[in-house]
Amino acid sequence: MKKLLTLILTLIMLCAIALADEPATTMIDTANVPPIPAGTLNASLISFTSNQTYPVYSAPDSKSIRGAKGRARVSTNGWIQVFGSEGDWILVQYDITDTHNRIGYIYKNALPADVTVPELNLTSIPSVVHYDVEVTDDPLVSLTPLARLTENTRVTCLGTMGEWTYIEAEADHERFRGFVPSACLYETVTELSEARQDMLGSWRLYAGSSINASRITFCEDGTMTGRTQLESGREMEWSGTWSIDFYDTRRDRYLNESEFELTLARGTATEQYGLRICRQVKEDGSYQYSLVISDGVRTSDMVVCE
Repeated sequence: MKKLLTLILTLIMLCAIALADEPATTMIDTANVPPIPAGTLNASLISFTSNQTYPVYSAPDSKSIRGAKGRARVSTNGWIQVFGSEGDWILVQYDITDTHNRIGYIYKNALPADVTVPELNLTSIPSVVHYDVEVTDDPLVSLTPLARLTENTRVTCLGTMGEWTYIEAEADHERFRGFVPSACLYETVTELSEARQDMLGSWRLYAGSSINASRITFCEDGTMTGRTQLESGREMEWSGTWSIDFYDTRRDRYLNESEFELTLARGTATEQYGLRICRQVKEDGSYQYSLVISDGVRTSDMVVCE
């Protein structure tokens, strides 16, 4: 009997040691886990070791903007969705309250040792916002602002989630990622050869500028023709030459950070403008183009529409 009791006690001790080596887990309420809308970003619920907290950053960079006034953290005692990994980071969504979630990055080593997640499959599409807009790290619930972008700010589009686009940008020289309504975005052309091809054709000018023209047609051979509305109501036709080249934003000449510089020559006059070529995808899959042309006074810009 004594040997049997000793054996039972030994087994109990071994079980206790084994349980102590297991990561602590708790039952997690997943009732308010939001479904992920259709798009290029998808997430799965992952069980993390409980009773842990990790700092959350808006981008995979410990110097990037953090929500909650720089104090954003996630607790593993609540549900956590994982979108995927990027280098030493994973993109997660978690709830702060029943009415407030957050999407951001934590270090990848927070994952349990036996868990692997797919790599994030992000795009990198240069774009601009064409009106002032707030960026949120909670597009599915509270829409709480993370940062604000002004019209014509350059961003990089990384992915989509329903009617939202996941972007990367800078605010006050701080990197961040977040979500904006897809409707506020125009893609931008960055390749010079593509820009020259996209310029060809006839463009209607619908906002004032020192170009002083109602329509300009750019031809492949570098010539251009234009029409200017006179005070009498008649239109005057004219011709000249045009060219574009990359613009060095360090010159700080134009109102926005134009990708290109447009040179127009008419008679003895030569004019230069900052040029941005924007495009939107139409329902049939083709592009609708528009031009943003900035003059050199850094106080105004104009839009040219096809």
